[in-house]
Amino acid sequence: MRVSVVIASKDRPALLANVLASLAPQIASLGGEGEIIVVDDGSTPPYENSSTTGVTFLRTGGVGPARARNHGVRFARGEVICFTDDDVVVQSGWIEAALRHLDAHPEAAGVTGDTTSPPFSPLWEHSVEDHDGGSFLTCNVAYRRSAFVAVGGFDRLFPHAAHEDRDLAMRVTREVGPVGYEPSMRVVHPGRAFRAVQWWRRGRLAVDDWLFLARYPELKASRRSAKWAPWTGAAHRWRSIARETGAFRSPRKFVRWLIVAGGQLMVSAWTISRSWRYLSERDVRPVTGLRHGGWRIAYVGPSPNPAAGGAPGVAGLLVPELLAAGHSVDVYVVASREDDDPCALGAQEGLNYIIERSSFRFERWYSRHRLTKMMSSQLFAAQGRRRLGRRLRAMHRATPYDFVYQFSAMESIGIPRNLDVPIIMHPSVHAAGERRWLTDEHRRRISDEGALKHVVVSTWLLLRAWRQGRDARRATGILAIGRSFGDEIVRDYRVRAELVKVVPNCIDFAAIAFTPTVGSDVLVVGRLAVRKGLEVVAQVTDEWAMSRSVSEAGVRFRIVGNHSLWSDYRSTLQRCNDEVTVIDGYLPRAAVMEMMSRSLALLQLSRYEPFGLTVAEALASGLPVVATRIVGAAEELADDVVWRTEIGASEVHDVVSALHEIASLSLEDRQSLSLRCRAEAQRLFTPSVVAARLEAAVSELLATR
Repeated sequence: MRVSVVIASKDRPALLANVLASLAPQIASLGGEGEIIVVDDGSTPPYENSSTTGVTFLRTGGVGPARARNHGVRFARGEVICFTDDDVVVQSGWIEAALRHLDAHPEAAGVTGDTTSPPFSPLWEHSVEDHDGGSFLTCNVAYRRSAFVAVGGFDRLFPHAAHEDRDLAMRVTREVGPVGYEPSMRVVHPGRAFRAVQWWRRGRLAVDDWLFLARYPELKASRRSAKWAPWTGAAHRWRSIARETGAFRSPRKFVRWLIVAGGQLMVSAWTISRSWRYLSERDVRPVTGLRHGGWRIAYVGPSPNPAAGGAPGVAGLLVPELLAAGHSVDVYVVASREDDDPCALGAQEGLNYIIERSSFRFERWYSRHRLTKMMSSQLFAAQGRRRLGRRLRAMHRATPYDFVYQFSAMESIGIPRNLDVPIIMHPSVHAAGERRWLTDEHRRRISDEGALKHVVVSTWLLLRAWRQGRDARRATGILAIGRSFGDEIVRDYRVRAELVKVVPNCIDFAAIAFTPTVGSDVLVVGRLAVRKGLEVVAQVTDEWAMSRSVSEAGVRFRIVGNHSLWSDYRSTLQRCNDEVTVIDGYLPRAAVMEMMSRSLALLQLSRYEPFGLTVAEALASGLPVVATRIVGAAEELADDVVWRTEIGASEVHDVVSALHEIASLSLEDRQSLSLRCRAEAQRLFTPSVVAARLEAAVSELLATR
């Protein structure tokens, strides 16, 4: 097909009908080589398309003109994409003039035409004119599809009808070829009445001016600083309008000028004074709509780092998958001054880092004790996230986010409460669950932590649970990393069950060695802390030492991990049977991965485990798992790779029986089991699989908002 005409429209059915009527004979003259695509950007009510022949109607949800036009181009089939608006009158021969110019100038990437306006009063009406093609107005421009696609389409960082057209033309000119001018390619833009409040709101477009001038500083006409250039530019325009309309000679015109101009300049000054400090250093690289036409996401959480373990590692795997799926992500990170560079994902198109440095330091009076170090680091991080929240608000108002993706933590510190944006939580743990098992184990004297320390930690977790519950009920939805974890959030924080979806963690298969070999070690990997079931592990080692056969004499229990800042269960491990137990303490992640590749099984007897990354990593290493039923990573596994046990009286016997069963397998059967473990891990925990589940869950949650 030769030509596609794309029109973005909202709530203007009568005006749209007029422009379609003027385009219909031009499309018909192309003999089937032309089409019209109308993108209804959230009109209320939606446009009716049943009575309009030869026009394809698409619908978006109020995403703004740039994104709406990109959406239309995705469905367009023409070699040339012509853009116009619903409030113009397209003159006869418009399409023919565009094609004629492009045919005559093969080096041209696009062409713009003459836009004129009947006489109008700028005090009461809005219109635009361009008689030399220098404005590249989207009511009168055409691009070769190849050129439009090459630059990625309109930049979605321009959400308003301001600068998105000039920016596109500048990028096309720089990267592909010139955009020519054809005077016979004419449209008429009649004046359109506006209310004063509509023009006041245009004062907020200072943020778009900043972005455009930062990207093209050579186009800044004012000698004023970049900060005040939008205000001075608007002031000069209104001074010229006053002279042209004689506003100073007519009381009626002067009052109107004062209301409209004064209101816009006041809003502009307020926007500049409030937003400049947060937007002056924003990333000005384009976020092109064709390559990143999906969600615009504000990620709030730990710095994504695929080489790290835990939550940062999971985030480091998920964020690139979201980028590959066409979404754009702004990563909001708090890092202390002593942290390494938090930009572990590097420079990627569609990815932007907003970093706030906290003043937390090691070996200060507040960070010398393990407990105060944990609490003070969280307090410093909370302060940093509050400062980060101000930047998030400014960025959202400049270019709205589709949702905030709150990863790992459940406290929404740093996410402004008055920000009209969906919040999707993807927590790693919740304080109510931690506190429940802290209290239970202290009451049963499993823990030997002192009473004072228990009270301090319990109170700290109680306060966090209160805050988390409040924030969870505020969220649009919660992505639980396990079904049991989701059920606990519903129960503990009184969240509606339909707002909780299960999306597991993912793992980096490239970093996990796999060879279908079999060793003799039973691994226990994780924190030596509350709710990890270490007292049961000790009982299992005793039972195993008494019940093992001669052929199982080489089986050892290897316990790998360190205590947490506020919970230390190392003394519990003293109850393990010395004959069959080796306590390694902390080992680097690479050493643990290597150990998994040559062991017999992984033991995960946690009493509360939202996910358990070690389970997924063990399976990826070819290692079968013995786990309690509440371990999130084990919930969806096939029964032939995991041996599940209930928490209760028969638990020790069930675990020992499962280990006997695994140890008694022949070498061939154990190698086959290893292959099935790897396949099951790939089925559930591959980053692309988890990202697809995340997209489906978020889509469902956003649809119910």
